[in-house]
Amino acid sequence: MDDAGGSLRRARRCRVAFAGAVALVFAWAATARAQTAAAPTQTVRFSVFSAKPIEDLAWVARPGGVLQKLVFQPTARSARAEYRGPMPLRFVDAATAAVVAEATIPAGLREVLLLFTPAAPGQNGLRYQVAVLEDSTSRQAPGTLAILNLSGLALDGVINTQKMALKAGLNPPVPVVRTAKITLSTTVKGRSYQSFAGSVTLGRSERALLVLFPPFYEGAKEVQSRMLVDLPPGSAPPLIGPKRIEK
Repeated sequence: MDDAGGSLRRARRCRVAFAGAVALVFAWAATARAQTAAAPTQTVRFSVFSAKPIEDLAWVARPGGVLQKLVFQPTARSARAEYRGPMPLRFVDAATAAVVAEATIPAGLREVLLLFTPAAPGQNGLRYQVAVLEDSTSRQAPGTLAILNLSGLALDGVINTQKMALKAGLNPPVPVVRTAKITLSTTVKGRSYQSFAGSVTLGRSERALLVLFPPFYEGAKEVQSRMLVDLPPGSAPPLIGPKRIEK
């Protein structure tokens, strides 16, 4: 009887412990849901660009909204769109709804350019990595040229008559009266090689962003490039509207 009574008491204690553990799990889940629900909402306007236009990507403008196609342009920023919701802003495969890219936009930014490049293998299963560039008029005003150096090369050169040494990443905008002639070179083993030569003419209220990508061939000195000319936020056409994806 003593053994039977002890076994019964131990069984009751196990049931109580299990019930307590289950309660803790549900409490933790409820807390996690509450924290997720409490994630701050941000409102941002964005445009996108990729050196090679990407097809079949989609996103939602609001949590619970319908999927919208993300339309890339081959030589320009996309039309601007607006997102309101928590971060990160996720982009999915339009066919499978699998998340293939994410952008975490800092809370203080309201106008951004999202630059898509292929992700390195094993990068959390994502297909693309997304660079977030502030795109406001205060960051780059009309009548200026900015250079985004993603080439991996140390570059220097001349914009019209102004000499400059480019750092990696986004460089400060340079005023352009109307036309800018750009010549850039890199130095290898004491020898200078031309890496880029081009020009851009800006219309009224326009600005330009020159994006420099790595050379097409490993060891080459000539960079790939895209010149993006646009009207700053506030002077561009209206925002794109929702475009539901038909199944």
